[in-house]
Amino acid sequence: MESLDLITGTLAAYGAKFVVIGNYGAQLHGVPVYTEDADMAYQRSRENHQRMMAALEDLGARIRIGGGETVRLPTHDPVLLERGEIWNLTTRHGDLDLLYNPAGGGYEHLLPDAERVTVRGYPVLVASLDDIITSKEIANRDKDRRSLPELRRFRNDLYGS
Repeated sequence: MESLDLITGTLAAYGAKFVVIGNYGAQLHGVPVYTEDADMAYQRSRENHQRMMAALEDLGARIRIGGGETVRLPTHDPVLLERGEIWNLTTRHGDLDLLYNPAGGGYEHLLPDAERVTVRGYPVLVASLDDIITSKEIANRDKDRRSLPELRRFRNDLYGS
C-alpha cells in the first residue's frame, strides 16, 4: 500500500481533485482486501486537468496499452484528460487507473459521502464504503465479486447493519 500512497500523496500535493475508489479506497478505510493499483474518480475541469498532468509528469506516468507495453503520456496536454473516460496508467510507484465515470457514479456523485483521510500528510477524499460496494456490485467483474464479501463484512462490523 505504501507505493499507492506515494501516487496518491503526489496527486494531492499538486492539488488535484479526485476521490479514491476501488480496493485501494477500501484499504484506506481499513478493509483487508488485496489490490495492485489505485483507482480514482477525478473531477473534470481545465484547472484540475492541469494539476493532474503536472502530478502525472512528476510520477513519470505512462499509458498502459496491454501486454506489458506502455507509451508516453503527453502531460503537456491537459485537455487530453477530457477526451477519455478511463486512463490506465503506470507510474514509477505502481499502476493508477483514472476514471471519469466509474460504475455507480463519478467524482460529483461520490463527493457528498466521501470521507477525508490523510495520506502522506495530505488530505485525500475516499469514497464511502457503501459507494465502493455499490460500484463493485454494478461492475460485477470476477475480481469485484471476490472482494465483495469482505467489504460487506467489514461494513457490517463497522456500522452494525
